[in-house]
Amino acid sequence: MQTLAHKKFERYYLFSAVAEQLSFRLAAEQLGISTSYLSQQVRQLEKQLGETLLIRTTRSVRLTAEGQALLAGMQQIKQQVTELERSLVKHHSEVSGTLKITSAAIFAQRYLLPACQAFRQQFPDVVFAIDAGYQNHDLTRMPFDLAIRATNAPPENMVAKKLMHYRHAVVAAPSYWARFGKPSSPSELSQHNCLSDPNLQAWLFEQGDQHIAVQTSGSMVINDNFMLLNAAIAGEGVIKLPDYLSQPAVQAGQLQAVLTDYKSGQRDIYALYPQKLSQSELLSHFLQFLQDFVAQS
Repeated sequence: MQTLAHKKFERYYLFSAVAEQLSFRLAAEQLGISTSYLSQQVRQLEKQLGETLLIRTTRSVRLTAEGQALLAGMQQIKQQVTELERSLVKHHSEVSGTLKITSAAIFAQRYLLPACQAFRQQFPDVVFAIDAGYQNHDLTRMPFDLAIRATNAPPENMVAKKLMHYRHAVVAAPSYWARFGKPSSPSELSQHNCLSDPNLQAWLFEQGDQHIAVQTSGSMVINDNFMLLNAAIAGEGVIKLPDYLSQPAVQAGQLQAVLTDYKSGQRDIYALYPQKLSQSELLSHFLQFLQDFVAQS
């Protein structure tokens, strides 16, 4: 029954093509079918309806009154289908809604927040709900659309888009180095005023197969990376932070890096999201935007 309905609609459509062209040959060329098949289908439609729709002569095709009425109806249907397709395309391409993101605070402040602000300039209907911290939420249980994480082994049950690679840098203000001198090896850091997180006072380094751990101490122990950064810029002491955080101050001449031949804390940063059969337009657009934003910053 459903097949018969499909066939009938096909014949309506084929008839409308002939009626608009007033030529079986031109309509067949437009549709990419044979003239004989087209003529056969229109005759079958006339037989089903019990009406003559076209008056055929050897030189021309004319519409009967019934044919004109059917053509007008088919043109309305075509217009409705066109409008429906436009509506679906518009709905599919709309970039709006709420995007829930969890990210390490340091990345959120350095990259994520300015990226979200720039993205909203293009798509003002987007709302960002950001969880900035250091807890690795389970994305299969928590209602986040996207997670930004530093890792060298992204979880296999997530889609992972690499955003950047980073390493830790040891930096201090030029005024500090001028007063106390620059260390030539990690072990010399024990003689410097090293500012650090209370849980990260043991600074780890690698050079070839050599692994070095230095127990540091200093006048300030702070559990906020941006406060450590500002203290170092003010000349208070030496810090060891991800290079993407200290990079702007280094480029501005506010900080100088040392021990650059030693590796420390190398990791990749990924954008992670649960595997789904379909990906929202909002998430797709923002992921590409964020990747470009980080690459250009």
